[in-house]
Amino acid sequence: MAEPVKDPVCGMEVDPETATAKSEHEGTAYYFCAEACKSQFDADPAKYAGAPAPAAAPEARPKRWWEFWKQ
Repeated sequence: MAEPVKDPVCGMEVDPETATAKSEHEGTAYYFCAEACKSQFDADPAKYAGAPAPAAAPEARPKRWWEFWKQ
């Protein structure tokens, strides 16, 4: 078994040797768990290829007393 890689569309771990589908984009191979994920990728590869992870949402906290005055 090869080192697992992540499907860029759904994030599922995929074994490159047994992956259901594969696409190439700008010289990089991408492996997919299903044809549906490959189809989404092929429709807009720039959306998935090398896309940074979404930024974490700031932690919710109640306003401090002075923040009510700074509106």
